[in-house]
Amino acid sequence: MSNQQASTGKSRFQTVLLAAIAGLLAVDVGHRFMGGDAAPQAAGDQVIPVSYQPENDPDMLANPLRQRMQMINQLQSIDRRMTSIESQLKGKLRVEVLNFPAPKAEGKD
Repeated sequence: MSNQQASTGKSRFQTVLLAAIAGLLAVDVGHRFMGGDAAPQAAGDQVIPVSYQPENDPDMLANPLRQRMQMINQLQSIDRRMTSIESQLKGKLRVEVLNFPAPKAEGKD
């Protein structure tokens, strides 16, 4: 019976917590709908760019077709290399040991 009371208390707590979250979200949506700032900022905050922009080719972001073609070419190159590696692994492998440490004599520690 005490287990049932604990789960009921936990359920009520979760209900109250979810109601508080829903209320805060409603206030936020209302604020945005009434023309408030999308993201409030403190005075003196600086905007930091988040997107990655390559410095060597800034035109790459402006041309998604060229970017996709480059990605396709790179994937085809990777596919050719993987096919080559797989064909080498299917055959016999020859291993040569060029540097092998000298064996220690047993019993002389």
